Amino acid sequence: MPTVSIARCPTYDPSEVEAALHRLLEPLGGIGAFVGPGQRVLLKPNLLLPARPERAITTHPVVVEAMIGLVREAGGEPFVADSPGGPLHTRAGMHRVYRDTGLQEVAERTEVTLHYDATAVQVPTPDGVLLKRLDLLEVWQEADVVIALPKLKTHGLTTITGATKILFGLVPGLTKSGYHAKLADLDRFCDMLLDIVACVRPALFVMDGVLGMEGNGPSLHGSPRQVGVLLASRDAVAMDAVVCRIIGLDPDRLSLFRAAARRGWWPVEVTVTGTPVAEVTVPDFRLPDTTQAATRRTGRGRLSQLATSALTPRPVPQRGRCTACGTCVRICPLQAITIVDRLAVVDDARCIRCYCCHEICPEAAIDLEFSRLGRLLRWSGMLG
Repeated sequence: MPTVSIARCPTYDPSEVEAALHRLLEPLGGIGAFVGPGQRVLLKPNLLLPARPERAITTHPVVVEAMIGLVREAGGEPFVADSPGGPLHTRAGMHRVYRDTGLQEVAERTEVTLHYDATAVQVPTPDGVLLKRLDLLEVWQEADVVIALPKLKTHGLTTITGATKILFGLVPGLTKSGYHAKLADLDRFCDMLLDIVACVRPALFVMDGVLGMEGNGPSLHGSPRQVGVLLASRDAVAMDAVVCRIIGLDPDRLSLFRAAARRGWWPVEVTVTGTPVAEVTVPDFRLPDTTQAATRRTGRGRLSQLATSALTPRPVPQRGRCTACGTCVRICPLQAITIVDRLAVVDDARCIRCYCCHEICPEAAIDLEFSRLGRLLRWSGMLG
């Protein structure tokens, strides 16, 4: 029976975060239950973009710094590694990410190592259901223990991005686009996410939900939302299920939990310790505009492709905001985007609605717009 621990934490005051983390981990056996003396510990935060912490796009540096301290208390040797989206995984791109997210300052204070190496390695996945090999950051193999530090956020494709999806960040840079291209069906994509969980096997997940993100996350289109919690668990699916309860979402609507059910990971009875879910529920939490459509995105073949095109919003670059930087062109899995007259243009017939372009655009210049039929269905209440 998986356990999820919840602790209130209304601010990022360092002493408050540290105290909350101790309360959070105590029911799970404390940090010593996960880290032993001399062990190399990979701390894997969510570092999607070079964004300031107050944007709620990345794991807050105060949470990362507090976890560095806890790992060292247990005698472990922490280091930080991630692979941001799209073309950012170069040394220059990683420098921007570490600088803007506040982790460079954390590294200077704590002397923790920040990894810049984008070298990938193919690893077998003997417990994989969909994939038998995965492309992961080589630095992952240097760790004795992995602790994932997800952010409580919404996501246009998977509705939420939490404990399960954070490990997709171990797939290097633009290699992520290849996985989107091969696994355009949402159920298959979620199966791949669970294969990564089964392969990496993090010892612990600690979620930053002090300042979460609602609306059209997971990046610049989303809106910060005070939630005031930290969560911890050994089990990614259980943690994401509790997050769904906090934000008023039925987990069984999501492809992630259908994929988990197919391998016997869901449904399960989840034990919640610490602060009760009812005391931290956010009843008016805004979900992405894509939420209703996402429940209709399974299946393959021409009919499902036509339904996806009609019933899911399409990415539309906006003149006046688009700077023709080409980031979306480089990240698009199907090469469905071109620059025409200094404006990114999406070929709707080729677009698979992965929303990588919307997620990674540095100018927040790509909006998600429903077709006329989609707008009519939304207006009628049939599509949410």
